Amino acid sequence: MEGILKQNRLLWDKCIDTMFVQDMKDGKLPIEDFKEYMVQDSIYLKNYARVYGKAIYHAETLREIQIYYSILNFVTDTESEVRLNYLRQFGMVDDDIELIAPLPENKNYIDFLFEIAERGNGCEILMAVLPCMLSYSYIFRKLAEEPESRRSRYWDFIQDYADDRYADNCKKWCAFAEKKCGSLSEAERKKLEGIFERAGHLELDFWNMAYRRKKT
Repeated sequence: MEGILKQNRLLWDKCIDTMFVQDMKDGKLPIEDFKEYMVQDSIYLKNYARVYGKAIYHAETLREIQIYYSILNFVTDTESEVRLNYLRQFGMVDDDIELIAPLPENKNYIDFLFEIAERGNGCEILMAVLPCMLSYSYIFRKLAEEPESRRSRYWDFIQDYADDRYADNCKKWCAFAEKKCGSLSEAERKKLEGIFERAGHLELDFWNMAYRRKKT
């Protein structure tokens, strides 16, 4: 996993450099743009969680199932808490999200996850879902190092993903991926690297989504 992470840090740095993330860090991000992000992220997370059904189906041991549940628990409980707080501020609940369609960048990402889940094996599914979790830890820990982020109106959101416990969980998930997929052939590893990188590019598209739409 260390090789894959090293290859993708440059891509994650590009996510940090997006106008959306920088404006979030500085507190300059318009609340309507953040609202749209939260709505789209809620749509994404609902579908992201569904992909774990396939991962659990492919699990070979009880320990694997427990690992997948630990990630799913973060998505459905820990991650949802801050998101739901913001939705309440916007006068929305999860049921309202069901009536909203994903934007093209979001739909592309969701379709990619379902494509991998439908045809892929356990390692391929893992490489498709991990970039979301790992990149958020990397991105928001970097943001939290910047003094201006603590003055941002979005500091609670930044701080949530910069949390040490989240980073520790990411290390555990990486160790699990290394143990599960580390002994594959060179050709199989290359395929997994491609899936991981593709998911990273879709993450970048997601961060660019709001401001890209403003230009159209």
